[in-house]
Amino acid sequence: MDGNAASNLMQAGADSVDIDDASIQAEKLEDFCSPEWQLRSRHFLVLSSAGKPIYTRYGNESQLSTLMSAVQAIISSFSDMSDPVRSMNVGPHTIVFFTSGPLYLLAVSDRNDPEELLRNELQLVHSQIVSILT
Repeated sequence: MDGNAASNLMQAGADSVDIDDASIQAEKLEDFCSPEWQLRSRHFLVLSSAGKPIYTRYGNESQLSTLMSAVQAIISSFSDMSDPVRSMNVGPHTIVFFTSGPLYLLAVSDRNDPEELLRNELQLVHSQIVSILT
């Protein structure tokens, strides 16, 4: 490979890194009101029982703090009853809740995913968090 070909290859690699960095930065600026965030078919959110954002699959946790606070309020209002909220269907969206101690996990899908599948995925996310912390 001559010097020009290697230089062109390195430049092409650098350009793709710039594009990837730009897409990552754009994703981190998404909040729940942005069209980009709303067009995604699945979301996974993790928050504390106090409503503090811990993780989101898309977007920035701090940008989604208002949404996470609303989720915490919904879960808390149902936890006062004898039957805690497990899932909801809102239009085309399936929303599944999973609570474990001080962690609240939420999955939202508009792909007609079964509730059981989303709950299993939330349990896997929970297991990963516990695994990392212990």
